[in-house]
Amino acid sequence: MTLNKVYYSGGEEIRDLTIVGGGPTGIFAAFQCGMNNITCRIIESMPQLGGQLAALYPEKHIYDVAGFPEVPAAGLVESLWTQAERYHPEVVLGEAVRRYRKLPDGSFETTTTSGKVFLSRALLLAAGLGAFTPRKLPQLGCVDHLEGMAIFYAVRNISDFAGKKVVIVGGGDSALDWTVGLLKSAEHVTLVHRMHEFQGHGKTAREVEEAREQGAIGVYMDTEVSSIQEEAGELKKVTLSRKNGASIDVDADRLLILIGFKSNLGPLAEWDLELVDNALVVDSHMKTSVDGLYAAGDIAWYPGKLKIIQTGLSDAAMAVRHSLTYIRPGEKIRHTFSSVKMAKQKKNEE
Repeated sequence: MTLNKVYYSGGEEIRDLTIVGGGPTGIFAAFQCGMNNITCRIIESMPQLGGQLAALYPEKHIYDVAGFPEVPAAGLVESLWTQAERYHPEVVLGEAVRRYRKLPDGSFETTTTSGKVFLSRALLLAAGLGAFTPRKLPQLGCVDHLEGMAIFYAVRNISDFAGKKVVIVGGGDSALDWTVGLLKSAEHVTLVHRMHEFQGHGKTAREVEEAREQGAIGVYMDTEVSSIQEEAGELKKVTLSRKNGASIDVDADRLLILIGFKSNLGPLAEWDLELVDNALVVDSHMKTSVDGLYAAGDIAWYPGKLKIIQTGLSDAAMAVRHSLTYIRPGEKIRHTFSSVKMAKQKKNEE
């Protein structure tokens, strides 16, 4: 089973719910659709499901999802898809949603940038923080020819750093996690942070400090990367500038820049929906200001919202559940526990 598999009918058939975004929230929403006996499709702009977890952090471990003491990001996405796949949701990959239109009968017409049109009775936006691009180091100038070979903005494959001298830039969770995570595979790891203290979790920060005290890694605080030296298309050295004016050359084969990403809602920001902090305002039913249009995950805002994966999964369950009253107006909605539903399903399959 792969996360770039497509179940695509062509869009002619109306679905009960169109889910915009194929990250954890969108995938779990598709599972919830199956649990509630409604049809759905996922439209994802990237060539695979999983959102940022699959595209940027597939090998990063996650520790705060219920039921998983520790799970790689790619493994979590894989498990979520295994859960949803039994209901065969339609999946459309590589298509970014450009606009929506609410039709006279209350249904929704969703159009992608390529011109494809999809119909559904309700619409759920689970597009995370929108389109995202990595923050780069402008002082390095144009380094496009080295990106993906010597300069990286995420760890998609640990083998890219195996046996290499790696310089990591950043002081947040990702930078600290990978400083520890690459210790066993890289020849040497050097961490560079422009501030005087880390911003990441205390536990990981302590692990970094312990590795530093043992001489396992190099750590430079109050320091920035000022330039790089390359030869024949390969990275050779990284020049560091310290706040005290000192300049240091560090041997390096790989430069891993983990200073965050810039997000952009893109066309969604022009949909005339109420926004707070670049997210869509929803009520307690996860409904936006447009009846029949819901939002879940990082793209949804409500008082006290906590932007973590666990909350996104809860948002998805709430959005799908409450969309039933719009999809099936006048019908009494009865809650069925998953254990009861699955027992009946297994019995029918025997």
